[in-house]
Amino acid sequence: MPSVFKIYSSSAGSGKTYNLTKEYLKLALHTSDPDYYRGILAITFTNDAAAEMKERILGALRNFNDATLSEKEKQKSESLLRQITEELQADYPQEQYDLEEVRRRAATLFRQILYNYSDFSVSTIDSFVNKIVQAFTRELNIPQNFEVDLDSNTLLSTAVSLLLDKVTDSKDDLLSQTLEQYALEKAREGKSWTLLPDDLMDFARNLLNEQVYEAITDLQQLSLEDFKEVREQLYLVQQQVAETVQEAAQQAMQLFEQADVSPADLYQGNRGIWSYFNTWLRSVDLNYGNNYARQTIEDDKWYAGKASAYAKAQIESIKQPLTDLYYHIESIKEQYAATFTLVQQVVPHLYKVSLLNELEKCLQEIKLDKNTVHISEFNKRIIDIVLKEPVPFIYERLGEKYRHILIDEFQDTSVLQWNNLLPLVDNALASGHFSMVVGDAKQAIYRWRGGEMEQILHLYKNSTRQLYENRRHGPLIRERYESVDQALQPQNLSVNFRSRSEIIDFNNELFTFISQGHQEFGMFTSIYDKDFTQQVPKGSDKSGGHIQIMFTHDDDLNYKYNLNNCERTGELYEGYQHKELLTYDESTLNMVLQLVQQAKAEGYTLKDIAILCRTNQKSKLIAKFLKERKYDIISQDSLSLQFAEVINLIIAMFRVFNRPNDSLAKSEALYLVCKVSLGVIPDVEMTKTIADIANDRENQSFFDQLRVFGFEVQERETGNLSIYELTEKLIRIFDLLGKNNESEYLFRFLDLVLEYSLKHSNNLNNFLAYWDVQKEKLSINTPKDRDAVTITSIHKSKGLAYPIVIIPFADWSTEPKRGSLMWSALPQEVSVTGKLRSVAVNISSKLENTTLAKQYSTELEKTFIENLNMLYVALTRPIDRLYLIGNAKDLLEERKAPKLDGQAKNVSHILYRYLVYKEVWAFGQHCYQLAQGRPQSINHRPTDEKAYFLDHLTSADWEQRLKIKQHANNVFDFETQTVQRQQNRKLHYALARIAFAPELDKVLRQMGYEGIISEREKPELKQKLTQVLNHPKLGRYFTNQVVVEHEKEVLDARAYLYKPDRIVFDGEAVVLMEFKTPPPEPEHKYKLDHYAVRFRQLGYQQVKCVLYYFETEQVLEWQYGGKKAEQLGLF
Repeated sequence: MPSVFKIYSSSAGSGKTYNLTKEYLKLALHTSDPDYYRGILAITFTNDAAAEMKERILGALRNFNDATLSEKEKQKSESLLRQITEELQADYPQEQYDLEEVRRRAATLFRQILYNYSDFSVSTIDSFVNKIVQAFTRELNIPQNFEVDLDSNTLLSTAVSLLLDKVTDSKDDLLSQTLEQYALEKAREGKSWTLLPDDLMDFARNLLNEQVYEAITDLQQLSLEDFKEVREQLYLVQQQVAETVQEAAQQAMQLFEQADVSPADLYQGNRGIWSYFNTWLRSVDLNYGNNYARQTIEDDKWYAGKASAYAKAQIESIKQPLTDLYYHIESIKEQYAATFTLVQQVVPHLYKVSLLNELEKCLQEIKLDKNTVHISEFNKRIIDIVLKEPVPFIYERLGEKYRHILIDEFQDTSVLQWNNLLPLVDNALASGHFSMVVGDAKQAIYRWRGGEMEQILHLYKNSTRQLYENRRHGPLIRERYESVDQALQPQNLSVNFRSRSEIIDFNNELFTFISQGHQEFGMFTSIYDKDFTQQVPKGSDKSGGHIQIMFTHDDDLNYKYNLNNCERTGELYEGYQHKELLTYDESTLNMVLQLVQQAKAEGYTLKDIAILCRTNQKSKLIAKFLKERKYDIISQDSLSLQFAEVINLIIAMFRVFNRPNDSLAKSEALYLVCKVSLGVIPDVEMTKTIADIANDRENQSFFDQLRVFGFEVQERETGNLSIYELTEKLIRIFDLLGKNNESEYLFRFLDLVLEYSLKHSNNLNNFLAYWDVQKEKLSINTPKDRDAVTITSIHKSKGLAYPIVIIPFADWSTEPKRGSLMWSALPQEVSVTGKLRSVAVNISSKLENTTLAKQYSTELEKTFIENLNMLYVALTRPIDRLYLIGNAKDLLEERKAPKLDGQAKNVSHILYRYLVYKEVWAFGQHCYQLAQGRPQSINHRPTDEKAYFLDHLTSADWEQRLKIKQHANNVFDFETQTVQRQQNRKLHYALARIAFAPELDKVLRQMGYEGIISEREKPELKQKLTQVLNHPKLGRYFTNQVVVEHEKEVLDARAYLYKPDRIVFDGEAVVLMEFKTPPPEPEHKYKLDHYAVRFRQLGYQQVKCVLYYFETEQVLEWQYGGKKAEQLGLF
């Protein structure tokens, strides 16, 4: 195959992963060398995507030689094998390929990859870049054994604290002065100076953002002294222009006063020429204009209609000087507006910008101290090495050489990431090898973390010049781009294998309509051009899709819709008793609920339904609403560790151990013990008891209450364990595994605790501080095959598909958020900012009149595209049914409806325009069915694959895990045990071996042989054992009239092990016996009752429990009382 760089433009549902897998297999199988796969590097965007690609590749290789496949799977596998063979023959005509040869190679390759899995290079781009960093630690001045830091919040918070700690009282300290002036400026703006740390931390995130890397790099060349000079220069410009304008305005107002002319005498009164001059005295904004004042000057309209002759004469006397002053101000506006407006936009952020370099120094201090490198630094650090060093040298240091580079999700790849990969691609092409990228500019929704949609757009259209002109490193990458251009081979994947034809046609028509209505956005129309439309697979019956657009608003009625004809019914939403007016949120939530109920009624299951939201806030709102109505859901919150009650119980216990007087922690712990471990909600009396204990300064009452509940927790003993051991012990004591179906959360928490212990410390206080900062980010993976409604963000739904998709709150803005920043390089002709060549400014229409007008226009377009791409991603997730719920706030009255031309302000406006275009919109109608899906009953066939979940943990105290070979040492512990305790342990050991009373002498002889007892001890032990065997209440259980099992392990359904001292089967009854050392404790009874539960589960209805205490010969007997006794702690 000649050197080809293939660019796949892959629309949603077009088989992108299939094509990636196919191309990888073609490369790996085109030669008989089974090690050729080592030279293929496949790069994806996420760990999940990398895992899926590995699974696809290995699955395909296995299936090519799997005789056990079903007929359908066999056809699919053979089709892929045939396609690979045919394309190999076309790509390498000089070779001869046939199905059996390729099949044989696949079998060999499959084994080779499994035996050498580390050479299977399918990974995320971050993992690959990390390998390069590891190979060049010396050149990058990084410690050899550095750790990768993923925690941005803690890192930035620590950096801000370190910066503020450097503040001194010295007037010569420029850093202190800068921070002080910044705080004062915030106060003058009416903002609290106490928010300074949060403000700095939020701004410092730009240091980790690749999107503004070039601007930040420019700014870091300046010192605090440089910024001070720039600040003073800009303040001076502002002051001089403002004083000049206000001086002219003041003269005008004096003329009015001296001539005794009031606003009422003038044309348009308070809105005219008088207001024009007066406004300049209040504030100076050179973008300000007044049409009435202009008419007064240009059209000679000076008088009010009711002006007196005296007033007119007075006005005539000052007309000329006022006209001169007007033109003087207007000339200043014309001359200085662009510069002055730019300065006005730059100044508010100068203090923060000037501190970025100091914050960067603090970050480096922290990383050096902790021996860490934040993941955001990788691409920035290696760019010079990758671009300047010869590629063979890089491969030599890596210990690997790649002939082929395959890149997935290219539209989300940042400029730095692509520039780091470009030399490798160029090298592969120069060597005559194939490389490829796959992406879709329409699904570029990660711009906020560096994703650059322009890259795939320009590569696909072979217009790469724009990717390196006027860019940092431009000269270094230009030659490589020119080389890549020669091998470019664009290819469009346009067949949608996912959605039904009605949904495909709807998306084609909608986005074509949007593109035609926004011709001013050239990049947008290039993305959604004539080639973007998708096709339905030929020969397939893909009809039957359902599309419905609904709107709601504040003060909407609480009546349901008839979803078949889109008419409002007289039936109230579920939970309402009478007619009410709902808020926009309430109405939307009830619409969602009705759609979920409708889907279930038509044969869909909950797991078929996905609710996609633009923001996490809206996702939480819907999740809470459905959960309150007893719907099982999968959402970000439902997967979060902090919302699992078993985890909250452990954390509450941690807080008690850390601060024994923490009344809130004690209260929460006792409440959760009742709810989670005992399965009962505390009543009024128990709630009062919990409150009294929580407020008791004597901490022992807390642990005493746990014992009453049946849980033995020793304050001192447990507090001395490592965090991981402590977690295990609490799980074991409170029997948390299996509670609330939250075992997955416990396993994830154990991993977290272990990771923290290894990386940081075993300090409980530090771990709790870490938990409080990180808990919102910690979650389990999404469980598979769970019948629950998926509620997620549009971002996280990317790459997924669902039979039914509901998109509520479809009203997000297509414009930049208020307060959003734009980072820009200043044109060379701008001199007012001195050494400052890159700036951060608020995105505002005022920038249209500055030298940043072009950047502002580009920012507006990119924001519009990203928000429309968000809509595209959401609309291409459904397979069968699509529902949108928009906001009719601006659509209630025809005279107030938004314009049908110009940029649409939000998604609801776009849907409104589309419905008008379709000639179906009617004011007052808020439900539109654009395609009627066929009613169907979905038969969910059971999958052949069965998932097995870990739901238990084999755990015991570490002391109990120690096994010493000599039997004697299991019994004797001379240094710590009393003589009496030693004897009791020997008695217990003997009773564990005696099945029936006649075996007593034999067991004692054996114990003597093993060195457990001496000849001198035998008589006394025999006497005590005889008392047990002949005890009136116990004797029967040591005769041949019963069946005996001693210390026999019982395995339950979850693989927990239970081992009573003695199990006796007496007719239909089961007797469970334990031999204990006095005094009697509640835990002894609790333990036997716990065993009794298991035997009840095995089908035994009569379960008797027997406790025997050595020394006192006390015997306790009871029939197991059932679940209620267990819950209430009556044992």
